[in-house]
Amino acid sequence: MPGHDSFPWRRKRRRSLHLSVWQLGSTVPVPCKPANASADTAGQRWVAYVFTCETMEGDGAESDFRPSEITQESVEAALKNDKGSDARLVSFAVQECTKKGDNYATSVARVIVNYTLWETDHETSYVVKYNPRNFAAFEKFLYVVFRKEVMFYQHLVHDIQSQLKEAGQTPLRVPRCFHTSLEEFQEVIFLEDLRPKGFKMFDRKKGMDVAHTKLVLEELARLHAASYLLKAKIPDLTEKYPILKLDWLNYADDARDKTYKLFSKQMDIVKDMLNKVGGYEVAENWLGRNKVKVLDMLGDHIVGVPPFDLLCHGDCWNNNLLFRYNEEETPIEVMLLDLQLCRQASPATDLNYLFHSSLEGFVRKTNLESFLDIYYSSFLSVAEAGKTAIPFSREELRQEYKNNLEYGLLLAMLVTVIVICEGDINKEDEDGFTDSLKDVLDELVATSPILRPRFLSIFDEMIENKVIV
Repeated sequence: MPGHDSFPWRRKRRRSLHLSVWQLGSTVPVPCKPANASADTAGQRWVAYVFTCETMEGDGAESDFRPSEITQESVEAALKNDKGSDARLVSFAVQECTKKGDNYATSVARVIVNYTLWETDHETSYVVKYNPRNFAAFEKFLYVVFRKEVMFYQHLVHDIQSQLKEAGQTPLRVPRCFHTSLEEFQEVIFLEDLRPKGFKMFDRKKGMDVAHTKLVLEELARLHAASYLLKAKIPDLTEKYPILKLDWLNYADDARDKTYKLFSKQMDIVKDMLNKVGGYEVAENWLGRNKVKVLDMLGDHIVGVPPFDLLCHGDCWNNNLLFRYNEEETPIEVMLLDLQLCRQASPATDLNYLFHSSLEGFVRKTNLESFLDIYYSSFLSVAEAGKTAIPFSREELRQEYKNNLEYGLLLAMLVTVIVICEGDINKEDEDGFTDSLKDVLDELVATSPILRPRFLSIFDEMIENKVIV
């Protein structure tokens, strides 16, 4: 297990001194050479660093935004991996992308790059994930899952894509990755910027409709099915990629203690909230009885049992998806993002996570059977293309989904309440996180119109399905 030295940010952080130019709020590359400089010498190139600030509240205020993780070297590496070795970096600008409430695991920036290729000027952009220490209250866990995502983009996704290609299928819809680094204080993942292709995020406050959900289910099924085809070559992915084994209960020496505190406190908060709402005494009693067993409950679901032991996304909710639309604003394509919690587990955990984090109760309940059919048909299509029999029947899938409803409930209590939050969440320490979340939920009980369709409906269904008794 990772020890103290596995988390280098506990040591004093160095201040970056490599910035050549600082121009707050500018979006235009500035001249790079000093005024008295002549031609470039001995292969040296002057590169402009232009950092732009984009405040998320839209008040026009400027802030000091200069992520030291995003260096000239990392931008150049991404550029050459993308455009070829002949591409020459001229300048780059950095824009903050992380809106309040949109991302809790890392920070996200957009890097706009000006470069030359064959004496022609060009511009491109990348989305960069950086700073896995963004959420100080859970820094160990988030650093591990950052490493897991680097592994996915460096290695695992290529295994998945090769299986789909061999089966004559289109590639898995994930952004291309151009550079990763786990170097201390320079941890970055440079990804394809999908915005120029028309992709955008769905509002996390709105529950996804049938059209959006259908696209996500089809793509999740292709991920799961490709991993099933891969089993013919790699029967156990965790042997080739051991980091897949690291999860909630074993990511560090104190993982069980940290995870118990996180989930048990969350159960207490939700229990208190349900008491304020009224009419949920059965759920309150269930939460009180099962809090001490939450680690066993969680552990039962994050380990897959054949045939339901496939590569899962692990964190598939609104904000980890991008959609492209036609002229009628109908969604026509989805991209899966943020594979930092990928694991070998039951695909029903992905389905439960998606349905209970990103759908309103009415959409989930009235379309459940058709949603499972959509998923099954997509899985079947990939399996048949790979000349392999699907490992479970439609009825077995339905039963597996029901068997993992408890997982959907546990993750909903952790994730969905944050998804619908309007206020600020304290990321600095565990007690501050709990207290600030409790304050936000108290406000939701009193004012939020989406509390019942997005959250209380989950408890209604869990009681109806006898998960909560």
